[in-house]
Amino acid sequence: MLKRVWMAAWTGVTLASLPALAVEASGPPPPKDSPVMAIPPLPPSAGQWKIESKASRAPIAPRRYVVERSGVFDGRKMHYSVTAEDIVISDANGTPKGSIFSFTYKSPAPAGAQRPVVFIFNGGPGSASTWLHMGVIGPRRADFTDVNPSQVPPFHVVDNPNSLISEADLVFIDPIGTGFSRYWGEGRPEDFYGAEEDAASVARFIQSWLRRHHRWNSPKFLLGESYGTYRANMLSRRLMGGVLDGTLKGISLNGVILVGGDGGLARPEGNDKFLPTFTTMAATAWYHARADRQGREFDSFIAQAERFARDELVPALNRWDSLTDTQKAQLAVKHAGFTGLSVDYLLSKGLRIMPSDFGSALLADQGKTIGHYDSRYVLPTAGSLGDPVADDGAMGQYSAAFIGAFNNYIRDDLGIDIDDDYVNIDFLNVNFPWRNPPYAPGVPAPGSDPGADIAAAMRRNPDLQLMTIEGWFDLFGAVGSAKFGVAQRQLPQDRVIAKAYWSGHMAYVGQAGVQMAKDLREFIRTASKGRQK
Repeated sequence: MLKRVWMAAWTGVTLASLPALAVEASGPPPPKDSPVMAIPPLPPSAGQWKIESKASRAPIAPRRYVVERSGVFDGRKMHYSVTAEDIVISDANGTPKGSIFSFTYKSPAPAGAQRPVVFIFNGGPGSASTWLHMGVIGPRRADFTDVNPSQVPPFHVVDNPNSLISEADLVFIDPIGTGFSRYWGEGRPEDFYGAEEDAASVARFIQSWLRRHHRWNSPKFLLGESYGTYRANMLSRRLMGGVLDGTLKGISLNGVILVGGDGGLARPEGNDKFLPTFTTMAATAWYHARADRQGREFDSFIAQAERFARDELVPALNRWDSLTDTQKAQLAVKHAGFTGLSVDYLLSKGLRIMPSDFGSALLADQGKTIGHYDSRYVLPTAGSLGDPVADDGAMGQYSAAFIGAFNNYIRDDLGIDIDDDYVNIDFLNVNFPWRNPPYAPGVPAPGSDPGADIAAAMRRNPDLQLMTIEGWFDLFGAVGSAKFGVAQRQLPQDRVIAKAYWSGHMAYVGQAGVQMAKDLREFIRTASKGRQK
C-alpha cells in the first residue's frame, strides 16, 4: 500500500515542453511535506514488535493448501482452484534464504491453450497483497461501504463477479516480510529489504512459479500498486535479463499495470511539482463543495483547473519575486476558486501549497482533516496522535474492514491454519530499514531507475503494453503524474493506456472498482494477443 512519494507531473504536458531527462544515479529526494515522511518518535509499544535482525530463524517447511471453488464472473459460471503455497527463495549459490507465500487462482484453459497469468503485488514496500486481493481482483472481496465504512466486526466476504479470474489466472505475491513470507536459515533482512534485493527475490519467485506450474508459454502480466509500481517497472527489465542483469532469463511480458503510482517514470523539476497536485486538490475541493463550481460539471471544472495551473500558476511561481502585490492577490483569488482555500492562507504560503497543507486546511473550519490516501475520507482533527497511517482519514477507516475480511477468508474459507500472523504492513522491520540511505524508505536505491527500466523493456519488446491507473482523490500519486512520466521517458504513446477513476490511492475502492475491472479485462484480452504471428 504505502509509498514515499515525491512525484509530481502534469496532464497537459507535451514532450517539447520538457527539459531533457538526465538519467541520474538516484531520484530526487522526497518532499519533507509528505505525512508519511513525518514519522513521530516511536513509543515503547512499537518497539515490542522489533525483530532482531541478526538472529537466525529455523527453516520453514514448505506449506501448501489447495481447494476447489466455483463462481460467476463476467456473467459466466466458472470453476477454479486456489493454491496457497510457499516457494523457497535461494541465492545464486542455491542456498535457501527464505520463502515467499502466494495465492494462485487457476481456471481450466481450453484444450491446447494456456490462459494469461497476472502476477500481483501491493507496495509499502512492506505491504502484503491484501488490498488488491480483497479489493477488486480476487474471486472473493471484502464487503465494503465506500467513504463511510463500518469500523467494527463482523466484516463480510462476498463473491466478486468482476474478478479478473474471468480472463486470467491470478498470482498474489507477498514479498518477504509480509503475509506469511519470511527470511529464514541463512537469510537476513539485508538479503531482501532493498529495491534491488526485493526485485531479485520476486524475480526468483516468478521463475520458480512458472517452472512449478508449467506456464512458460502463458501471456504474462505484472500488476503493482503504490511502491509495487516501482517493483513492476524494475521487474519488467530484470525478468528478461541480459548482460547488465547478469543472466539472460528470457521472461518477456505482455503487459505491465501500474496502480496508484507512476513507478518512477516522472521526474519533475522546480515548480512543476505543483501541477498534478493542484488538479487533485481541485478535485477534492469540488467533491467537498468548497470550490467555486459555477454550474460546471466535474470534467469541465478540472480542465479549467489544469489550464490555470499550467498557464498561470506555475509561470507565476517561477517569477514570484517580480510580481506585484496586486498580481499575487489576483492569482490567489483564482487559486481559491479551484482549491477552496482562503486567499489569506494562500498568500501566506506564497501559493506553494503542498498536499499536507491542503489536507489540514481545507476543512479546518469544521474541525476535520481529509485523508491523504483518499481525500474523500475525513476524520476529526482533534484527538489525532499524528500516526501517518492509523490516523489518516482513509487508511484509518478502511484498514480494519479489509484486514478483518481477509483473515476470515483465508482461515475460515480456504482453511489455511498457519499459526502465525499474516503481516499486512510492517513499517518497523521492513519499511524503516529499507536499504537505500539517505533517501526515504520506499524510494529506489541509488543506481536504480525504475522509469528507465520500463522504457528499456518497451524498447526491447515491441508488444509490451503499459496501463496506468490513478484515482482522482489520491494525494500521493496525483492524476497526471504517469502521463508526465510517459512523455518525459518518450514511451510509445500507442502502447500506453491511462485511466483515472472516482477513487483514491486504492483506485478500485467503491463503484470505481467495477469500471476498473472492466478496463483491466479488456487490457488483458488485447495485450494477450500480441502481434499476429
